[in-house]
Amino acid sequence: MLNFSYTGKKEGQDISGIIEALTKPQAIAKLRAQKITVSKINEAKTNGSSGADPEIKTFLGMQLHSDKLSDLDVMMFSKKLETMMKADLPIMDSILLARRQAKKPGMIKLTNSIIEDLNQGRSFSSALEKFPKYFDDSYVNMVKAGESSGTLALFLNKIVNLVEKKLKIIKDIKGALTYPIILLTVALLVTTVMLIKVVPVFEEIYGGLGVELPAATQKVIAMSNFLKNPAQGGLLFISTALIITTLVFLNKRIYAVKKFFHAFSLKIPAFGPLVIKSIYAKLAMVLSNLLNAGVPIIEALEISSRVTNNILVREAIARIQQEILTGKNLSELFGNEKIFPIEFAEFMKVGERTGSVDEMFNSLATYYEAEVDNAVGALKQFIEPVMIVLIGALIAGLLLTLYQPIFNMGSVVK
Repeated sequence: MLNFSYTGKKEGQDISGIIEALTKPQAIAKLRAQKITVSKINEAKTNGSSGADPEIKTFLGMQLHSDKLSDLDVMMFSKKLETMMKADLPIMDSILLARRQAKKPGMIKLTNSIIEDLNQGRSFSSALEKFPKYFDDSYVNMVKAGESSGTLALFLNKIVNLVEKKLKIIKDIKGALTYPIILLTVALLVTTVMLIKVVPVFEEIYGGLGVELPAATQKVIAMSNFLKNPAQGGLLFISTALIITTLVFLNKRIYAVKKFFHAFSLKIPAFGPLVIKSIYAKLAMVLSNLLNAGVPIIEALEISSRVTNNILVREAIARIQQEILTGKNLSELFGNEKIFPIEFAEFMKVGERTGSVDEMFNSLATYYEAEVDNAVGALKQFIEPVMIVLIGALIAGLLLTLYQPIFNMGSVVK
């Protein structure tokens, strides 16, 4: 596909732009279909480029790389558009330049789709709506607000800040969980190796001595024999996989089970406060930006509820949506929901008195971003000593259990 810059007239008015087509005659035919009388058309060149589109790499007719885009890809795409539009580059030229720079198949296809929609007279926001996986309702609504107010670059800046903050929260949570997961994995591997390799040596020694083994030692030896047996080890693996699969299935299919797990996750020491505070931060960020963009409060609440999958939070927001139609204050409604802390209600009261509810949500977002940072630090401080003690106790317990018969033999000799 090539890009052609054109000038002409439509309904008596001068018009110019860029259109995508395989050949110049096809480009002219497309413009005529849009009722544009072409006076001049040439193949477009961008920054000295040949005008050729970036190609998706294939091997034996198969695409080499996935179409999937990460949150970081979407953020960088938004940041590029914001930078170009701040320099007064039209949206079409900005997308064309983004496509020239695209390397991932998903980004090439995304920009091609947007360019095609823009060429057909659709808005940028409607072009983004085709990709809900990457551009959620809050993103699209903020773009619509930018288009309607003629300040798309400003709203793209808000979007970039919003996405950056969301990514930071996600990164903080992943960073806090990585360390304990690694330690737990190491603990399980060490325990398994000891049961399979070390315990049989002790079993052989005690068998030769003919001593009666304590109950704890017999249980450890039984666990070792269980794991060494291929059939029993396979049974353990299948049973574990079956239990996990069943729990995942029930969590997806049964609402009550899903709600139970969501409530339980918020009560886990150190981890629960981190999760709920990250939800508060993202919720406040989205509400602040949507209200600032002029989105009605009912619609803003509906969109913001999708920043989390937690059922308790979603149910609370749904109740607030219904109750706000009765004329109650937002501060009162947030205050009535136990899932939200008192800070929400207090900040809302100030916002309602001063007529700056969107600014209060922004303040809440800033407040809970700091709280997330504190919660990450608290989780790390909590997890590190707990995991070290747990691993030490596990290994020490195994060793004491294995050496207990020797200690008993010493007491018998005395």
